[in-house]
Amino acid sequence: MKLRIITSLLLALLINGCQNTQSPKAITKPTQSSASLPQTDYSSITQDPWSFIQSELKIDIPDNKRIMSEKEKIIKSKTSFDANIQRSEPYIYYIVNQLNERNMPVELALIPLIESAYNPLATSYAKAAGLWQIVPITAKAYGLTQNSWYDPRRDFIESTDAAINLLQYLNQRFEGDWLLTLAAYNAGEGRVRKAIEWNKSKGLPTNFWALNLSKETMQYVPKFLAITDIIRNNEQYNVSLPACTYANSLVRLDLSKQISLDKIADYSGISLDELLEFNAGYLKKVVKGPYHLFIPASYAKKLYSKLQESNLVTSEVVDLLLSDPITIDPKYTYLDPKFTNKKYVEITDNDISYYEQEHKRYSQIIYRVKSGDNLYNIAKNHKVKVTELAKWNKINNLNKLKPGDKLTINIKNGSL
Repeated sequence: MKLRIITSLLLALLINGCQNTQSPKAITKPTQSSASLPQTDYSSITQDPWSFIQSELKIDIPDNKRIMSEKEKIIKSKTSFDANIQRSEPYIYYIVNQLNERNMPVELALIPLIESAYNPLATSYAKAAGLWQIVPITAKAYGLTQNSWYDPRRDFIESTDAAINLLQYLNQRFEGDWLLTLAAYNAGEGRVRKAIEWNKSKGLPTNFWALNLSKETMQYVPKFLAITDIIRNNEQYNVSLPACTYANSLVRLDLSKQISLDKIADYSGISLDELLEFNAGYLKKVVKGPYHLFIPASYAKKLYSKLQESNLVTSEVVDLLLSDPITIDPKYTYLDPKFTNKKYVEITDNDISYYEQEHKRYSQIIYRVKSGDNLYNIAKNHKVKVTELAKWNKINNLNKLKPGDKLTINIKNGSL
């Protein structure tokens, strides 16, 4: 409680003596054994969230070629990497605090760096949206209901809560294995489960490095680990961690009715572009749906006073680190992330090369053409495209196939 009081006082100072700062609330602990939860050090998070992340990293980093490759890519784009980390400042306090509250690895706060470059307005070709790039089907499963005014996938609180719930659920499903959890966050639980079953059928290991997943997922987890290692050893990579100021963290104002972000910009002095990013959930530049507004703490006093004059606020300024915690479904059980670290440390490049060769061996077959065959029915029977079949075998004339010819076919694992 003492630390929460310190945090509350800190926020009060940051908003320049505002009399409306919310008093600390008693935080109900998640549905886990209270003895297993960490002592939350709010002051460490508010003073320097990136140093806190650096000191709390829990996932071990294997030393292999795939991680090295991702690290080289990041270092080559160091300017972009630095800019993306800087962009995290308004959101990082809440995300780190929520992960810490659940005793989950705080390095999971690095996921939005990969997913969206910490841009709540980001949208992918697959219609994934927001900091955590949540797709519509996942949003529906986690109760994020979109309407014409509001998309909770872009609301940084709603999307963070849903993403953490999803990560905790997946971690439970994969028995505490965080690398499989990350792979499933990217590719979907079903795809990872299918790859595991295929490996089992061939007598291969079922750890992440042994699985044959999509190219994107095969790069996603090593990239996450590469970023984690760079953050952990930032001086070695000549990367500076952001010097964050808690005054730039977001606080919440609860409103009584709709109001345009243009008017909020006039009242607060914050640019409309910044307001649109902080409140990306509102699709029409109007606070409507849930009537809450996110602004940097340093602007809270001025805006609160202005809104209070028009009876537009319904509560005091809410410090997000002291607001009500996420309601945790009892089915999301707690698993210590350290449980899964040991089994990955001893996997070498030779092991990974062996897995790759095995996948290639099982995935590629030689088909001898029979009487009556043609490229179309061969492609159909092996669930590949005619154009792919022609390309693999350098066939220019699709009608010149004859019995006895040998065709190389790359079969998608588990498709036959």
